[in-house]
Amino acid sequence: MKRFVITAVCFIATLSLFVSCEKKPQPDAKCEISGFSLTTALNSVLKSDINGVIDQNAKTITLTIPTESLAMSYVPTFTATEHDVVKIGGTPATSGVTAVAIADGTKVSVSDEVSVLDIEYTISLKENDGAVELSSVVFKKADNADLTEDVAPAAIEEEMIVRVPAAAFRKELKMTVTAGKGDVIKVNDKEVASGSAVAVDTQFPIDITVSDPVAGKSVSYVVKVGKILGYVVSKLGICTEGASVPADFYMAVNPNDNLPYFAYTRKIGEEKYNGVSIAKWDGSAFTLVGPSGVADNSARAASKPKVAFAKDGGIYAYYLAGDVASKPTVRKLDGSWTVVGTAGITAQNCNTSYLYPFFVHPASGSLMFFWNGNTKNQPSYRTMNFGVFTGGTWNTGVASGVPAYGSGSTASSGMYYTSSAAFVGDKVFMASSLNEFGYYVHEVSGDGALTPIVSDFKPAGAPYGLPGNLQMSATDEGALYVFAADASANVMQVYSVDKEGKSFKPYGASFPVTISSNGTITEKAGFAVSKDGKLMVAALNKAEKIPAFYYLNDSMQWDAFTLDAPAANTGEFYVAFGADGKGYIAYLSAAGIELYGVGLEADILPSK
Repeated sequence: MKRFVITAVCFIATLSLFVSCEKKPQPDAKCEISGFSLTTALNSVLKSDINGVIDQNAKTITLTIPTESLAMSYVPTFTATEHDVVKIGGTPATSGVTAVAIADGTKVSVSDEVSVLDIEYTISLKENDGAVELSSVVFKKADNADLTEDVAPAAIEEEMIVRVPAAAFRKELKMTVTAGKGDVIKVNDKEVASGSAVAVDTQFPIDITVSDPVAGKSVSYVVKVGKILGYVVSKLGICTEGASVPADFYMAVNPNDNLPYFAYTRKIGEEKYNGVSIAKWDGSAFTLVGPSGVADNSARAASKPKVAFAKDGGIYAYYLAGDVASKPTVRKLDGSWTVVGTAGITAQNCNTSYLYPFFVHPASGSLMFFWNGNTKNQPSYRTMNFGVFTGGTWNTGVASGVPAYGSGSTASSGMYYTSSAAFVGDKVFMASSLNEFGYYVHEVSGDGALTPIVSDFKPAGAPYGLPGNLQMSATDEGALYVFAADASANVMQVYSVDKEGKSFKPYGASFPVTISSNGTITEKAGFAVSKDGKLMVAALNKAEKIPAFYYLNDSMQWDAFTLDAPAANTGEFYVAFGADGKGYIAYLSAAGIELYGVGLEADILPSK
């Protein structure tokens, strides 16, 4: 028995010795995630493996997942240090085995089983749409002292232009760029975070590259910063013919080539009476259109010349006298200037004191003019009349839709003064002035019939419409404007035509002028609006008949263009715009027809 006890004691001692010699787990003094990914092998929703970006300082794990691969849960593959227990969103997770919910902000906790170490990461989930897109480019007022408002390109394109005020032009500015999900932005090869501002030298083009590492795509852009362009006036030339200085002229832009054409009277060589010529500004010089001497200059002086254009390219000239005393003639350029119908169209004489419209109606193709008869005791006397060429003959008669001469409170009430026509597509509109009946606006049909739009408008109740300076202009969108005198205030005023209200509405500031008791306006003036409605220009005489040109600014005030020593004006002003946006101003001086161009200043864009 004693021997058994001794043997047992020895066994226990030996077992104790064996146990005490077994190796215990040792802390590794580490607790971290060194790798984290989502593989296609374990996540069928993915099209490619996604490797997380681990920031050990910020304790973040960033995963960029394509939009089409977003899911509620994934099986992550991760690497942790020895003896670490990993929980994702509070769920114990085994790498490559456990499916867990992963969202932006999900916490990944790591604790060491053999030490007190623990750590926590935050998942930053970035959605990637697989596309490469530059969302916006903007120079913000808040970042740039020389800007009065935020400025940006009209659209995001491969090459973009941003326009800034003169104060910010060709300076260093701060530009803010944003891109799509997951996209990387570089501005001039420097990486920039989406939505942040970066300083750029706008003297040079700005290169922007947007790339998507996940999608493997990249797009390049160029931004050029230019100045907000202002309108300028520049002298183009002076129109003369030989040694002759035009005595009476008219300007209109030919819609077929967008060039200004001129009808004018002149004397060439030993000619005794004024003839008529048509010329154009071809972009660099004045050239005759057809042969010189439109009118038969053998017997009498021509006056009030005009030029008109047909859709088919036909060019027509109109003038009074020249062929038949005090009566109009129309000629077409057909190798030579050929009489249309008959010379001396009207049965009665025409009044030569006022300006009347002459045009080719774009809808009917009919030649058309309006006139005031000057033969007493005739239906045409001091009345608005029309002339229309249809079917090889001229049809003339008293115009409809206007008051008859003498129908008002005095014997001269209703006397027709003048008209000005404007075109909107195939429609013709005409503003007219009649004594004691104010201003009218009509739509003119292809046969000369008038449909009233505004009747008997009198500014501030002025008792009569005034003949001088009446001009009508229209935009391509159909906005109508009339430049007319307000006798009650002694001003020239632009009016917008309110078609629904059948009235005029003052538009912008007015110009002071001198109006005599008999309605004569001392200052000649002209007016037109560009086809897109962005620029409104007026020209008129100042002191000593020195021309001044103006444009209507955003504050509805008239700003003066700078002119280099303009010559004194001796005749009418004409202002006209072509469909190409170019504008022209012309007036007559002692040297000839002075022509100026109106348009945006030269554009200076940065280059490499």
